[in-house]
Amino acid sequence: MTKGRRIKEKKYPKAFTLRATHNEHDRLLLRAREAKLSLSRFLIECGLGKEAPTWEDRQQRERAIIQLIRAGNNLNQIAKQLNSQRGTIDYSNLEQTLKTIKAMLQLIERLCHQR
Repeated sequence: MTKGRRIKEKKYPKAFTLRATHNEHDRLLLRAREAKLSLSRFLIECGLGKEAPTWEDRQQRERAIIQLIRAGNNLNQIAKQLNSQRGTIDYSNLEQTLKTIKAMLQLIERLCHQR
């Protein structure tokens, strides 16, 4: 058996292809370097070391982000009304919008830390 053949059969007989954007690839490389691991070892450690988020987790996170965007739009409308000095401000609407934003931010934070 030649040295080259022993290396191929040694530890990692399975290769696979990964698709990523240029930005994703650069970010993965940076994180792998920071961890002092090769990119492939970094991906394996990350993939096998934690519970992967489920489809339901992703859907819940996306719904929370959409709600946060809606609440942000409400807040922008309130700010526009305040800046233009038109009409009166419905403080209950403002308070509810701020509570919604806070709740959505907390939900997103919890979802991100579950990973």
